[in-house]
Amino acid sequence: MTDWHFHPGQNFECSQCSRCCRGWRIAVDPQTAQNLQATPFHKRLEEKNGRFFARKDSQEACSFLTSERRCQLHSELGAAAKPRGCRQFPFRLTNTPDGVFVGTSFSCPSIQNNQGDSLEAYRSELEELAQGLPLWGAAGLTVWQDKRLAWSDYRRLEDFILQSTGVEAGLGQGLWALAQWSLKPQRPLQTYLENSAAALEPPAEPLMLMEHHWFSQLLKHCGEKPVGRHREAPSEPLERYLRALVHGKSLINRRPLLGNLALLYLLPRFYRYWYARSGSPDQTLDQCERKIATHPNNLDDLVIRMADDFRDQLEPIF
Repeated sequence: MTDWHFHPGQNFECSQCSRCCRGWRIAVDPQTAQNLQATPFHKRLEEKNGRFFARKDSQEACSFLTSERRCQLHSELGAAAKPRGCRQFPFRLTNTPDGVFVGTSFSCPSIQNNQGDSLEAYRSELEELAQGLPLWGAAGLTVWQDKRLAWSDYRRLEDFILQSTGVEAGLGQGLWALAQWSLKPQRPLQTYLENSAAALEPPAEPLMLMEHHWFSQLLKHCGEKPVGRHREAPSEPLERYLRALVHGKSLINRRPLLGNLALLYLLPRFYRYWYARSGSPDQTLDQCERKIATHPNNLDDLVIRMADDFRDQLEPIF
């Protein structure tokens, strides 16, 4: 029997705001695309490089979205006719040796505002969507090139981050420790974690120069420019968001672990940057989701180079 792990205290209920139907390139899984071929809706699909997507209208909205902010596929063909990603949103499911971890997208206002029922109420729906999920971590996780970390050691790293005094501080210490381990994996990761706080004491903070450089590089990649205005960003939404990302296993998806950890380490700077621009936690979290954390496009090469740099610029301590 599969264990299910829901983020404690997180609630959700769809408010039918249609935010998830706008601004995205909505992928249509092969089975859904095949099913729609026998309906008039197939004309609203487009194929690119062997993948199917829903066409967007002039307002960047999904072509299946009606003027009443309802999904036409849902209303005319039923919920099962929608693409898999639409049926699953705002949940993110990751299958691991410890069971399925349920993450959430903070692009959803209901998730941001913690409205509705506890996530456990959706388990029966999610169990169907979880069938056939790939298993992550059973053979270890790629950290950097050929360096691999056992799943048990990854859980120690994750627990260390979440049990730190503030997840933001834990991410910095975890990044330093993991980079040091990748330089000399003969020593246990726990040894580096135990030395991380002392190693990151200012003023000789070994991650600071790389943090400034890669924040600027990623800002440029996102088409953003530095802002002159300053606002004190609220810390509670950031802490809650970071905890949710770590719980949802954003560190182990898609890319090598060291790159994902470096990206998450930089996320608080993006949070403060977008808050300085908008003054809105809602818009800030949406930008973090769309451009950095869980839904970005074309970041893979940049993140891999960033991981190389964070590693190569450190002096081994042992």
